[in-house]
Amino acid sequence: MTEDKGDSTTIAARCRAEGGLMEVNLGDLREELGYKKLGKWVLVEVAEALGRDKLGYFPEGMLDPQHNTVPRQAQTVWIYENDGGLRAQVISAVLHPDRRDVRAALDALVDHGEALTSEQKLDRIRDLVGS
Repeated sequence: MTEDKGDSTTIAARCRAEGGLMEVNLGDLREELGYKKLGKWVLVEVAEALGRDKLGYFPEGMLDPQHNTVPRQAQTVWIYENDGGLRAQVISAVLHPDRRDVRAALDALVDHGEALTSEQKLDRIRDLVGS
């Protein structure tokens, strides 16, 4: 959002301080960009700013003006550090299975050399995304 110079008040800094995953409302994202109102072009700018800060978000439709036609400041998105780590790989595989090797991302959830059951994998994914 804004360049992170150690300022713990930026969304990017807060996300990193919280371990790379946090929930934030659209009002906070709007304010960080300096806007007073939340509209479709602000949603687009928020999404672009997050990408510049190497942050991903979900649900993706929340920052898509074609899907979120009436954005409200209390609506929330999950922000995550898109650093190529396990969490980012799994989220990316779930959000974009056509662009990722889903099997490889989910196989990374193998615990101590033993394959997890499907339900255990889903539990691990839930833990990773904080749901």
